[in-house]
Amino acid sequence: MRNKEDFKVEDFVLDSDFRNWILYPEHSNKMYWTKYLKENPSKYPDIIKAKKIVLNLSRKTQEVSPERLETTWGNILDATIRQHIEDDQDNTVPLNAESTIKNFEPEYNRFLKVNQFIKIAAVLLLGVLLAYLGRVAFDEGELIEEAPLIVEDYSSPPGVKSSLTLSDGSKVILNSGSRLNYVKNFESDQRVVELEGEAFFEVAKDSSRPFRVKTGPVVTTAIGTSFNIKAYSGSSIDVSLTTGKVEVEVNFEEKTTIDLSPGEAVNINRETQRSNKVSFNEEQVIAWTKKTIYFRETPFSEIKRVLENWYGVEIHLYNESNKEIEVSGAFIDQSLDNVLEGLSYSARFDFEINKDQVKIYFK
Repeated sequence: MRNKEDFKVEDFVLDSDFRNWILYPEHSNKMYWTKYLKENPSKYPDIIKAKKIVLNLSRKTQEVSPERLETTWGNILDATIRQHIEDDQDNTVPLNAESTIKNFEPEYNRFLKVNQFIKIAAVLLLGVLLAYLGRVAFDEGELIEEAPLIVEDYSSPPGVKSSLTLSDGSKVILNSGSRLNYVKNFESDQRVVELEGEAFFEVAKDSSRPFRVKTGPVVTTAIGTSFNIKAYSGSSIDVSLTTGKVEVEVNFEEKTTIDLSPGEAVNINRETQRSNKVSFNEEQVIAWTKKTIYFRETPFSEIKRVLENWYGVEIHLYNESNKEIEVSGAFIDQSLDNVLEGLSYSARFDFEINKDQVKIYFK
């Protein structure tokens, strides 16, 4: 026999016991269906629908005999008396199907409310759990709240040099006309900055987080060391190591890696995509960090760029020779007028300074 717990509306309608309970309730089926509803409150809506269908089905009407009426009223009286004197409500015999169904309406509503509450609570709990997991991370068994990533864009305009200390303790001297871009608090596994222009780095040691400087196709990696990088737009890239050790990764069509020791430098030509490892003059390379302009057989095109950045001016050249002029000289904390005066003797030119506009006339 099929289990009535699986019944649907049509099953109830076709079931003879159910129809008899609805149409001709007797003591035995009253107790059965009362127990059934108590154990299966979710079937309440189906029973309501099935009851309406059964009551509306075409059936023969019969005349009720006086004896049947007397018996029915006797049953009602007995049931009413028992309801008042019996403490155990589970043993109460319902009067008919209608009373049984109505008695279970509040219980079904409670069933719905409990299920709805459980669903809502589960959704809320899941939302709180996801938000909590998104806010924290586990590291070696400890709960660590991740700091938000704040990107800093630090620039030093022409004529201005800047010094800054990063969150890890590393120090940077930024030359004029240069820009540094980095995550303020750095990431958990690395320290990355992007440089355009020139800067001198004194990197704080942290073996768990390498310090990387990105300059176009070149990435310089260090742990705790000091080095200078010059990477102005349109010119070659120079990485010069003063202390410690760095790894320079060059990414053109083919990737190459160059290790530098103190006193060594690498020059990367953007146009030819070639790199050259050389020794360098430390006094010359980092002179700018000590307010010193140092030229050593420097082409005048480079001198022009240096002076424009150093003093925040625009230089115009006239009567320039086709042959590149190379000039040497050192100027410690000097004005632009004094620097041009000193250079004019060897490069043979006259000059005019009008605020931020400079004109140079070669002889």
